[in-house]
Amino acid sequence: MSDIGELLVARIRSSLPGSRVYWEREPVEGSLDGAVLSAQYRGKIFTLQFERGDESAPAAALDDAFLEQVVDDFSDFFSRTIYPKEKFTRII
Repeated sequence: MSDIGELLVARIRSSLPGSRVYWEREPVEGSLDGAVLSAQYRGKIFTLQFERGDESAPAAALDDAFLEQVVDDFSDFFSRTIYPKEKFTRII
């Protein structure tokens, strides 16, 4: 597995303690193209597939902003689906 793949798994696990994070299709060295990353947390599963666009950079050139965006995508999904939104009532 590539270094970027290991780093993504570690950051997601850190962001979602107790989660199961795994590659359904592992990235090859130097690229995330075609890789599929999943996380299971509190009975919910979120899967993200990486595809190379026309302007995408090789995995070695991916920066912290990209990594943080991926971690945020996972965290955001679980926070929206697991934790119920509070309802507020206004009494006049």
